[in-house]
Formats: sequence, C-alpha cells, structure tokens
Amino acid sequence: MALDIKLKIETTEDCKNLVISDVTGVYNETSNPGGWGGFNIDGNRSTHNIGLYMVVYHITDGEEYSTPINITNFSSTVNYPTEKLHRGFKISIPSYDISTEVANAPYLTTESYDPIQEVLADSLYEIIVHVNGSNPDYDKEFKFTFRSICNSQKAVEKVMGQINLGCEDCDDSDIDSALLAKSLLESLKNMR
Repeated sequence: MALDIKLKIETTEDCKNLVISDVTGVYNETSNPGGWGGFNIDGNRSTHNIGLYMVVYHITDGEEYSTPINITNFSSTVNYPTEKLHRGFKISIPSYDISTEVANAPYLTTESYDPIQEVLADSLYEIIVHVNGSNPDYDKEFKFTFRSICNSQKAVEKVMGQINLGCEDCDDSDIDSALLAKSLLESLKNMR
C-alpha cells in the first residue's frame, strides 16, 4: 500500500484559527500500512516537498462560490516535530489569512466579503495536501473536507445558557427556539 496521509482538522476553541495536523503515523505492516516510512516514502524534507492548498466554499451576496487558496506561508509557519521529516506536521491558520485570501478573489469585492474576519466562517473547506519528491514519479494529492460549525455551536451554547428552565409562568417560546436550534446543530454535526 502507498502512503495514505491522514489529517486531523479542527478549529481552535475560540473559532479564530483552522488547525491542520498530520496524524498519519509511522508505517506498520498490519496496523498502519499507509503510514510514513517502510514501503512508503519517509517524508524526508530534503527529498520530498509538501504543499498545502485550500478551497473555501461560501455564499456571498446570494451566490455560491468555491475559492481556491494557496497557503503561501505554509513553509514558514508549519511546525515539524523533527528537523528532517514532514511526518507529524502541524499548522494553525488564522481566520484573517483565509478571509483576506477569499476577499482577494477577482470576482469578489471587499464590500461583499469582509477581508479581515476575526473568526473562521462556518462553511465547508477542502484541504489539499500535495506531496512530490526528487523522484519524478512521486507526485500525489490527498483531499480532505472539513465542515466548520464553530460559530453556530457558540451561538447555540449561548442561547441554551440564557433560557430559564425553572420558570413555570414564563413564555416557553424561548425554550422551544433554543431546543430547535440545538436539534438543528446536532443534525448538522451528524451530516456526512
């Protein structure tokens, strides 16, 4: 089996950064045949390159867009656990880097899309890892999708924290709205 990169993709607790971590692990014939090393490439940084790209799917002014982003500062901001290997890389991309790149798309204007967003927009993100090497035959892409719902989750948590379940004489519409929001969020979480 060839190298099969696995990523952990998540937002930070404050929804301000997108964190991408390599969790591929080391090659093992039985438990991890797609891991780094063994019969697969070891990810030596002197012989292999990794590029990270992203596509942001968003709706702006009622129109659907898919905006490709080249993470140009990947090589300078990525954290490698060892000096020589790509294995276990981790990068944290601030939301404003992503929103600025999206806002610079030729079909958008800064009036229609906020170029410096403080939190990662709830949206669908496609992460593409491109690995190539000094051997011209080795050139592979790995694609991953990530659905960010961090802001929606924060909003539902805030609403749930504000309802008064102990009030018997209160209007129950706020409880119904909060429970509906929580139910919709849970459905969104379970979508594949």
